Amino acid sequence: MVGATALPYLVLMAHQRIEARIDTARGIGLAVELVLPAGVPDLDPDDGRQVADTGGAMPERPEAIVILAHDFLADRHGPGHSLDRLAATYREAGLATLQFDFSGLGASDDDIITLAGEVADLQAVCGWLTHLGYARQGIHGHGLGATAALIARPEQVRTVVAVGAIVGPQSILWEEVFSSIQLDELAKHGMTRLPDDNPNDRAWDVLTKETLADVSMQRSDGVMEGLPWPILMVHGAQVEESSDAADEAAKGFPLLPDGSRMLQIHSSGEEADAELARAAVDWMALRLR
Repeated sequence: MVGATALPYLVLMAHQRIEARIDTARGIGLAVELVLPAGVPDLDPDDGRQVADTGGAMPERPEAIVILAHDFLADRHGPGHSLDRLAATYREAGLATLQFDFSGLGASDDDIITLAGEVADLQAVCGWLTHLGYARQGIHGHGLGATAALIARPEQVRTVVAVGAIVGPQSILWEEVFSSIQLDELAKHGMTRLPDDNPNDRAWDVLTKETLADVSMQRSDGVMEGLPWPILMVHGAQVEESSDAADEAAKGFPLLPDGSRMLQIHSSGEEADAELARAAVDWMALRLR
């Protein structure tokens, strides 16, 4: 059962903003931020906690919701607050948004960062939203967060926008990522930690050999095959990708359901951000209506 402990929330302009913590099946608390678009009824997160405790559900919400799943070692705001801007664009289109920190990152509880943990986090988030009455859910994921969404496949979700998803093997020079001391820790103990460089209070991110395999050893048939709904795959925007990431996605594209689409963004900077936002909002608006 997914429980939730709601924190006080503020109403900012026409948008209700709720900050809360929800529990995963692993006992890890996740920091979440739910914001409503203008013109929809307010939510009381305490009601959501009560129906979750009794196994019930609130009445269906009139608006759909987009869950934003951040990239590897990022947080719910995204680099340079890129996910905050995307969330605002979704709300302008009448969709609610849910931003959260994966376990072991941001303001969520400490944990070792693994793909399996992120899959479980997404399942918990989608289950909590179902108790709040959200029957129409979509996930907008970046990098490893997009990979987690494609593997998790929550039953409440209708589609995914996957930006720079890791769907194939990547050649990563880990000696350029870790210091010699950290590499020695990985070799001896199977675990190390990296300083967290996101603008939050977390000091360290904890990784293991499993984490490194999650980032570098995916297979397209394990990530892309058998999806229950069409997806939009985007490359070239807001995610640091390996040089062959788009090629790996193209190889696996025939495995995707009919109606799926691939988009390669060739612009940069604000122009690329705007192109991504337009494509993502159009996709979600069509699939979640």
